[in-house]
Amino acid sequence: MTRYFTPNGERNPGSHKILSSSSRLTEEFKKETEKLSEIYYPIEIDKALTKEEKIPYMIEWWEKAHELLLGQHINKNDIKEMVAETPVEMRPGLDVLIRKCKDNDIPFLIFSAGIANVIEEVLITRNLYYPNNMHIVSNQMGFNPETGICDHFKVPMIHIFNKSEVMLKGSPYYKTIENRRNVILLGDSIGDMHMADGIQHEICLTIGFLNHNVEDYINTYLETFDIVVVDDGPMEIVNHILDACSKDSKISNYSYV
Repeated sequence: MTRYFTPNGERNPGSHKILSSSSRLTEEFKKETEKLSEIYYPIEIDKALTKEEKIPYMIEWWEKAHELLLGQHINKNDIKEMVAETPVEMRPGLDVLIRKCKDNDIPFLIFSAGIANVIEEVLITRNLYYPNNMHIVSNQMGFNPETGICDHFKVPMIHIFNKSEVMLKGSPYYKTIENRRNVILLGDSIGDMHMADGIQHEICLTIGFLNHNVEDYINTYLETFDIVVVDDGPMEIVNHILDACSKDSKISNYSYV
């Protein structure tokens, strides 16, 4: 949903980065999280390693990152201020897409290895959060009911390569899609291809966003996804598809991942 780069060429912050950038957190915390990124991100994108070889490292990364966050004693009320402090560039056309889904009662699933509490607040601040048709599956911060302090993360932990293992069946979201035949899946990682596993569907149209290092990864993405959008591109293709479905009176058959 977010751009990979900001207009000035800097890396756009994800939900973990929004928290770690906050003035509310200590400099020592920021140094330690940066070290984790320097160690584990090269492993995440290493083409010489298989997904199975990467998974133990991704688990280590997420566990260590969450443990560092717990040590910062974040209050539930801090999230809104932390989101406001670190602006996020949304992908162009996302607002149009979200409202199309809302207006046409299309279930909209956000499946993320980030932090659900932050994602929800980002959408709320931009008037893009519609709980009636929107569901977020992501790492959930748990707050102590007496102190209001985050003292745990709820299970399951979701990292970039285990989205296929997180069962949607039985969730509130699943009840909204169990009679829908078609899925549009968007992702910017090869691991995102498995987000729709476990959902019964006749058609799953997959659209991959290849945001950087296009020459290195384009063949892999073209082999993996039905459609590939390069260079941090907009949501325009998705909006065109929904418009076309609407004209054919088939839009109500679609859900969105």
